This record gives sequence, structure tokens and C-alpha cells, in this order.
Amino acid sequence: MELILQGHPQPIRVAPGETILTSLLRAGLPFPFSCQTGSCGTCKCELLAGEVTELTASPAALTADERRRRVILACRTLLRGDGVVRRID
Repeated sequence: MELILQGHPQPIRVAPGETILTSLLRAGLPFPFSCQTGSCGTCKCELLAGEVTELTASPAALTADERRRRVILACRTLLRGDGVVRRID
């Protein structure tokens, strides 16, 4: 699978079972994160394309509005195919 981080010129290879955050960090890309357990919300990003599986995270980490806008937690999300995300700064 491949992940495109909006603004980054090259796709990032994503291994099966690897979170979006792990893939980004392994590729050497700077990406905000802290807890890596889905509690803090530091790694929020917007899913622009693709399908994902979300792992268990704190319900307080994402609001209902954020979920409607396809905001995800990079540390608790697995791609199910190729995808595109945008950092939220």
C-alpha cells in the first residue's frame, strides 16, 4: 500500500498492520505525535482519500464534527489500501 502526505512529493510505503503514523515516521517525515495511544489528539490529520480501519482510541480525542470531516488519528489508524492524508496544523 502507499500513502501520500499532501505536500510531500513522494508516496510512502505502508506495510500491512502498520499505522499511518508509524509509516510516516519510518519514512523520516516530521509529523506531530505524543502519546501514540489515541488519547492526546496530537497526530490528528484529515483523510482525503482511501479507506481505513480505526483502532481503539479515546472517544474524547476526536469530536463528532471532526469524524464527519474525516479527521483521524494517525497513531490509531490502519490503511486498507492506498490513501491520502493532510496534516492539520
